[in-house]
Amino acid sequence: MAGRLPGRWRTPILGLCAGLCFGVLALAARTLPELDPVRLLREPATYLVAVSSLIALVLWTMALSAGAVTTATAAMVVGETVLPAVVGVLVLGDEARAGWAPVAVGGFLLAVGGALALARFGELRGGPAEGATATAAPAEAGR
Repeated sequence: MAGRLPGRWRTPILGLCAGLCFGVLALAARTLPELDPVRLLREPATYLVAVSSLIALVLWTMALSAGAVTTATAAMVVGETVLPAVVGVLVLGDEARAGWAPVAVGGFLLAVGGALALARFGELRGGPAEGATATAAPAEAGR
């Protein structure tokens, strides 16, 4: 469904969805009890790791082909940062070291804010690659 969105929203939404899938991958890998092959085959988290990684890679590829790399990457970073952080704190019992909660919150906000700023303002306009045209090469070939 995200692949059918209009041009402006397609890249960030696909990047965000890819990031969310990468976040699910990280959370599923974190819940694996041990790396015994027999036990891994019986663990639902093993299959969640495999499926979420494949879906994330497909969505990431679609995001990169849909638009700007910085926009797709920034949206992916937000998705893969926010979901695991929220689940880690609310479900898995993660917490900052004593007295460091404000620093952890500030770092988290800076990371997400930087990714959002990169998504919005990260692409350069009017650089040398944009100014080059396909007709420049034949003109030089005649010399």
